[in-house]
Amino acid sequence: MTRHTTLLSIFLLALMTVSGRAQSALTKPTPEQEAPKEEAPVPPPGDSEKNTTAVPLFSRVNGLFGGDLPQLDLPGTFKLILRPHLGDFTRRDYMRVDAGVRWALNENFELTAEASAYFTHGLGGSSADGYGIGRVWLGSNYVFEHWPYQDYETSVTINAEIPTGHPPIDLTDGNYHFTPTIVTQHNWASRPRLTTFGGVGLDIVGRSNVGGTYGTNVPHDHSMSLIAGAVYDVGQLKWTVTGTYVTTALITSHTNNFYYLQPGVLWYVPSRFTFHSKTQWILGFGLRGTWGPDGFDFGTSSRLRAEITFRQFMEKIHKTTAPSP
Repeated sequence: MTRHTTLLSIFLLALMTVSGRAQSALTKPTPEQEAPKEEAPVPPPGDSEKNTTAVPLFSRVNGLFGGDLPQLDLPGTFKLILRPHLGDFTRRDYMRVDAGVRWALNENFELTAEASAYFTHGLGGSSADGYGIGRVWLGSNYVFEHWPYQDYETSVTINAEIPTGHPPIDLTDGNYHFTPTIVTQHNWASRPRLTTFGGVGLDIVGRSNVGGTYGTNVPHDHSMSLIAGAVYDVGQLKWTVTGTYVTTALITSHTNNFYYLQPGVLWYVPSRFTFHSKTQWILGFGLRGTWGPDGFDFGTSSRLRAEITFRQFMEKIHKTTAPSP
């Protein structure tokens, strides 16, 4: 059995275990389902009320850290996600576009699938012509509400990254990654805009036949990570800071330590700036400092993300087409 098959088998087994628990939650009626009641209105982004798992503090933007906060969309929400890497027009001979879907099966469980496509944009010095899919990412997230205490939530994420095709050498590191992560967040009643979080994760690496390049201060083998951070919600802006310690000492025969510090800000673009479209645009900017075997490295990162929510879209269509009483 190849490492590829082994990693996929582990991921599918873990996914079926979590899915079984999620499906039992879907079929088992809760007291709220047995006794109908009026649905409470959803507060707008940035509302000062305490955040819950039904109303995400902010959407996950890849690159914040290796796991997901224990926050899900409303049950039944199906989202299309698009993230073009606009900086590739000046930094690379090709452009990357990440596209995927996220589906909240219920209030505790969601599934995510993304693919990284690339195409040569012709603005660089290379005359090569190419396009394809260089990476597939599969994920699941199960949330335990009010655990271990009332003002806490905990999520268990199981993710798998699979390199594929013949992408440019610097698009991936050429490895399979299986990354289970546990993250706990605390919602502060005395400071409703503040959320702190911490967690632990593993990165189990498998070699593939796809060529790749490691970035600066990135583990080349299995590793364990400790994560801590905070999010401060000021409406359309979400200020974030994340610190991560990664080590290979506990699960490999050699020791390498890595330290990451990432402050950043996310801006939910108001609809008046997007011609009142149904798409939620999110802009992000962050700083990144790393310390490790390659020395100290400092850089910046930017994010542009579009999310199309079909639950809200279908509800609006239904209200528009419904006959007047």
